[in-house]
Amino acid sequence: MEITATAIDKVLTDLASQPDPRWKTLDLDQQRKEIQAELNSSAPKDGMMRLLTRMQFQSAPDLGEIDWESELATFQPIEYPKYYLQPFHSVLGGWLSESAAMGNRVAMEALFENAHPQKSLGVRDEIAQLFPEDARHILDLGAGIGDDAAAIARRLRSATVTAWEASPFMIIVGRLYHKELPNLRWQHGLAEKTELPDNSVDAINMTYLLHECPDEIKQIILEECWRILSPGGQLVVTDALPGALHSYRGFFEPYKEQWLKIDPDKLLREAGFIKIKAYQFAYSDWTRVGEKPE
Repeated sequence: MEITATAIDKVLTDLASQPDPRWKTLDLDQQRKEIQAELNSSAPKDGMMRLLTRMQFQSAPDLGEIDWESELATFQPIEYPKYYLQPFHSVLGGWLSESAAMGNRVAMEALFENAHPQKSLGVRDEIAQLFPEDARHILDLGAGIGDDAAAIARRLRSATVTAWEASPFMIIVGRLYHKELPNLRWQHGLAEKTELPDNSVDAINMTYLLHECPDEIKQIILEECWRILSPGGQLVVTDALPGALHSYRGFFEPYKEQWLKIDPDKLLREAGFIKIKAYQFAYSDWTRVGEKPE
């Protein structure tokens, strides 16, 4: 049965918002069509509706009133690639929206409510344990609101952890959440083009980033990781199991069909990483740790 426009509005009440108008490249009419097409697909929406229900019962720190206009004015514009300008998770504006940033914590906590005893923050703490204690410069690519980066920074107080994120909205929220961590830094930029020096990073983390990218960008990001990692440096990648994205039909995921074919071990091996180890901290995810050869 087709979901009506009224039903779409109801589903998106707490998720969708108009992005800041300075992002003129966003085709909002096309985004609305993509969101509606996903919601109107014949695939079951049970997973989506369960998640939306659970989100109502999650807690997150009170951010107070954010002056978005003045906060956004502190960021230099970057040229966003076309793949990034999509309504990920059926949020109008995708990652370039207040809604995505403000709702990220409760969405992730709801997603992992039955997958880990401490929900998504518990998974972040598990990931943080994988980083070597002697690492001094750790990069978290596609950091979002920085929950992974913060977990790593709390564990390794002598390390500098850089949360690298393309969305200024996510950075604004993340800085408020994690302002107590002096060794956590923020950088606005694309994961595939850091412009950092070769061999300059001891370890890199990527969590739930690659499934949001087309295959060609996945390869470019992994090549960038290889370039900036020091010999012997460690890459930690966590993402959804290949079929997991299809469990939440109704949320727009543009590369879910490509993700069905993903082989985590092959992905890292073909990028040149060795000594690959597998971990699983939640039933719906996988984690791989690889090393750049000395």
